[in-house]
Amino acid sequence: MAQNIDVADDNARRNSMKLSESDFHYIVLSFLYAWMDRVALPVVSGILLDFGAGGQPYRGLFEPAVKKYIAADVTPTPGLVLDVTLVPGQPVPMEAGSVDTILSSQTLEHVPDPAFYLRECRRLLRPGGVLILTAPMQWRHHEQPYDYFRFTRYGLSHLVTQAGFTIENLEGTGGVWALIGQILNSALVERGIRRPIVFRLVNRTALWLDRRYPDSDDTINWMCLARAA
Repeated sequence: MAQNIDVADDNARRNSMKLSESDFHYIVLSFLYAWMDRVALPVVSGILLDFGAGGQPYRGLFEPAVKKYIAADVTPTPGLVLDVTLVPGQPVPMEAGSVDTILSSQTLEHVPDPAFYLRECRRLLRPGGVLILTAPMQWRHHEQPYDYFRFTRYGLSHLVTQAGFTIENLEGTGGVWALIGQILNSALVERGIRRPIVFRLVNRTALWLDRRYPDSDDTINWMCLARAA
């Protein structure tokens, strides 16, 4: 499981929301961070489970707003501690209805059985609890070989509602121009080209085009807020 988005040869997991316009992940992360602050932060409460915690980049945002922050993953990121160690394909060793909020960011694509994972989310949440879920529609292979799925709006909506949730918010991380810019940056990094001035130019141009000529049929990622029925 992963809490970050990486190209194949850049596997350092992010552990904060610090972001520069010269960052080659600026496009996708600028959308994700803004959505987390605008949509997700106001509804988190109680006990929060970071389900696939990775580098725990959102801990600084959410921990002050909840009673308890629980980090769970298969393996810890170096320098960080897990509260719960997960076994792939097995239920989370926590009681049903024991959490109020679940954060699942860039994890669902790494799970061999997304339906089982989402049912676990529903089991762990109390009625009315909140699921904060992000997952890619378009992204190059990463965390290989544990990279299994990409999701359309309708496929993700189907999985979430079938697991017993009501979707309250579903947004893409930009449109086609943001996607093209992010693909270009990732391809440059894959080829060993890491020039901040180039990334800054791509980021600014792609985001300007995205605002000027919106096209939401293609997106990098989905950001979903759902509530347990």
